[in-house]
Amino acid sequence: MKHIWLHIIKRGDWPRFAGGVFITVLLLVIVYYGRQAIVANAHPPIRLIVHAFSTQEEVLSQGILPAFEKAWEVQTGRDLEIDAVFSPSGTLAGQINLGAPADIALFSNAHHVNWLKFGRMVRRETQPSIIGYTPMVIVTRQGNPHDINSYADLTQPNLRLLHADPRSSGAGEWSLLAEYGSALLETSDPGIAKTQLQAIWDNVRLLGHSARATLTLFELGAGDALITYEQDARLAQERGVPLEVIVPPRTIIAQHVAVIVDDNITRGERPIVQAFMDYLLSDAGQQVFSHYHMRPATDVYEGFPPMKKPFTVEDLGGWSHAYTELVDTFWREEIEPCLDLDPSPMLITPGE
Repeated sequence: MKHIWLHIIKRGDWPRFAGGVFITVLLLVIVYYGRQAIVANAHPPIRLIVHAFSTQEEVLSQGILPAFEKAWEVQTGRDLEIDAVFSPSGTLAGQINLGAPADIALFSNAHHVNWLKFGRMVRRETQPSIIGYTPMVIVTRQGNPHDINSYADLTQPNLRLLHADPRSSGAGEWSLLAEYGSALLETSDPGIAKTQLQAIWDNVRLLGHSARATLTLFELGAGDALITYEQDARLAQERGVPLEVIVPPRTIIAQHVAVIVDDNITRGERPIVQAFMDYLLSDAGQQVFSHYHMRPATDVYEGFPPMKKPFTVEDLGGWSHAYTELVDTFWREEIEPCLDLDPSPMLITPGE
């Protein structure tokens, strides 16, 4: 071999030899990476699009989505790309009906699934899955200076309340049901319940586009109290926000749901979509939700504060009845026109 190298050098063929080696190596590299590209194109990453209401951003972005992505890739060997969109629950339903490409939607309540059925984005026979529960609670300043312990206490004079907007926010709708239902189930008198609801709204000074936007206004110093999900209030405490969380003795339990958007997925996409739905309800998925303060769908609330007299939307006749009677009729016709709101500080952009 040494003699061959000396012969090439002596003859002056070194440039030609080196050029040949370079071309050979280059061809091998091109063939290798070309093959890799062909293989990659034969199995491109799978894409999953998830739309979820605003308060689920942390649990999905930090917990559920990366955990499912890792489990899927280990199980199938296929790359998975998940895109997530977060917005108020009612706003999401409207966006999906207008063409937003969601494969799966997580809503704060099942009524927003009905909106997708009306828009023919979800089949009539498709049933949403409850992914977890969280009671509605009252958030006050540290030390609870106004001594608020129940929804009736929100009627006291000179109280400045923040409220999620029922026109866009599922939390706003759940709060209405809590304010009304707590009095109705205590007295069995719809008149007394509506009087309490009206008196609470007489104290509302600012509306937030979503539960998260309303809580952010509170963090920035607006208002004395607000009603929100226990889950989001506990997450705020973990972030170091100075506040008190009051669980009223009689409060409604919000039921959060997930649904497959049938009109947006093909037959080939359904396996990955169904696998994600199954993961949300699996022990692994439920543990992640619990870590982020959502009570599990199994109704076993170990490690969560007890509730004295909880109730559900079914105690108010179900979502269709409650929405029509309280939100679409009484609130819109009797309360909304008389709202005395402060000028909005414009601290939150719509959709946060």
